[in-house]
Amino acid sequence: MFLKHIPLYAGLILLTACGMRPWVPYVEPAPGADTAQLRVITNGEVRGGVYDGCVGNEQGLARAGRFYGDHLPSISYPQSPVMPPRLDMPARFAPKLSDYLGAIRMAEGNYSEIVAEYRVPAGKPFVLALQTLQAGTYGSSYMQCSEQAAVFTFEKGKNYEVFMGINSITAKDGTTQVKCPFAAYELVSLGTRGLVLPSMLKPTAPSGQKCPVR
Repeated sequence: MFLKHIPLYAGLILLTACGMRPWVPYVEPAPGADTAQLRVITNGEVRGGVYDGCVGNEQGLARAGRFYGDHLPSISYPQSPVMPPRLDMPARFAPKLSDYLGAIRMAEGNYSEIVAEYRVPAGKPFVLALQTLQAGTYGSSYMQCSEQAAVFTFEKGKNYEVFMGINSITAKDGTTQVKCPFAAYELVSLGTRGLVLPSMLKPTAPSGQKCPVR
């Protein structure tokens, strides 16, 4: 997880390369399969799927869209899913992710957090991938969080949350610092008052092998 300040023209090349990968919406397991529940929180693009030893064929879980001042959606940069699914899950633990300018076409509005909830396979390795993020500035540079991926195994009947994206904080000296959160944890309910605590999951690194094109 790191931040880069890169000339904008270089970012356009990266954005073009990332945009070539098709967005295929996630499909939940068939009825009757062992599942867990997963909440995806991101202001970027998160994909996932059963891990078979290779990467590149993950399905789209959540992709942040761009919005104008009164949270009016940009037609050119819609979020996906447009209507994020919801399940009967415990309360959210993670804080809200920052809105941010895109690295190109800044007049199209700010990227804004999306939250979607899914049933995911239990007892099987599941890879989660956050695509490279670029946040624009009012100048000739932008800020970047590099692509990240990890493999997790979820337990049947349990609830999980992932918190992945780009976030800005104000340091004591008044400067803005950018963080690249990438976390997955079980939501552990405390009593009947709706309180939850996170139990962090231990990730494993996926291989660098690319999956055959489907």
